[in-house]
Amino acid sequence: MKESKAHKLSLALPLMVPVFLTLLLSLDLRLPEWLTRFAVLTIYSGLVGGIPYLVLVALLLWWGHAKSDTQFKRALALSPILMLPFFLLFLLLIGLILGGNDRFEVTEFVRTMILDFSFILGFGYSYVLLVLSTVFVLKRLGVVVPSPAIKQSVAAGHDVLFLK
Repeated sequence: MKESKAHKLSLALPLMVPVFLTLLLSLDLRLPEWLTRFAVLTIYSGLVGGIPYLVLVALLLWWGHAKSDTQFKRALALSPILMLPFFLLFLLLIGLILGGNDRFEVTEFVRTMILDFSFILGFGYSYVLLVLSTVFVLKRLGVVVPSPAIKQSVAAGHDVLFLK
């Protein structure tokens, strides 16, 4: 498998892990309490962040279709930070749609954002670390190979990338 494909496939991980953990918890296994709490928190992260994350993934895939491995890997490394404005916009839209006549409390909103952003960055960089280290190990084992070098040329005033 090419490295670029491995990175693009890894974008599904934050959606697949909560689904897997939901199935695991539905089996009614006797898991340690800490593991059950972690699984529930991870499932919650997938439920709350799923829609904004899908938007981010769609935009990353659209942007990255003709980018080099290095460029896409940088975007992957920045994806938890890139997720923050999408999540904020999502929460604001949900608040507008579901919000009643309640008074908007700025301090409560800021407190919530700090907590939510902490979770997003924590979970996001855990996934990034998992993906980058897994791809590194798979490259060492020969399962993942570097993508072919990419040349840049200018056609009609736009940068176009061609594979060798």
